[in-house]
Amino acid sequence: MSAMLIFVLFVGLLISSLLLCSYAVKRGLKPAKAVAIQLFSFAVLFMISFASTAIVASAEESAVSSEMVTNSNTEVTQAKSDKEWDSIAMALVMGLASIGSGIAVAAAAPAAIGATSEDPKAFGKAIVFVGLAEGVSIFGLLIAIFIKFI
Repeated sequence: MSAMLIFVLFVGLLISSLLLCSYAVKRGLKPAKAVAIQLFSFAVLFMISFASTAIVASAEESAVSSEMVTNSNTEVTQAKSDKEWDSIAMALVMGLASIGSGIAVAAAAPAAIGATSEDPKAFGKAIVFVGLAEGVSIFGLLIAIFIKFI
């Protein structure tokens, strides 16, 4: 339940950040400054989400450690610690793969649209490059699944 609460909080903050940035641009803020503010807000949101995950993990670890005093079973603590690291690794893999894919699509899609507008026969070649850029996030998802189950 706590993971869902963190997710909802993070998505809510992200959406509010995007809405405030677009509202500021409509009010007359320069787009370069709005992008800088948006990047700063993304960094703050990343820190908040990382800290909240660490707080929840430490709370669960303290609950497990209090249980460990009664059970005195060290294997459970080690398995719990490994699951925490797996979750952090999965989040980093998916996040970085998605960011890389977004950057690649942002560069490839306008070029594909331009090539298609000049020569409609180039659509097949252009769409392949955009698909390759999106494939990066799919590979990130596969690696995250491997981390989870292997």
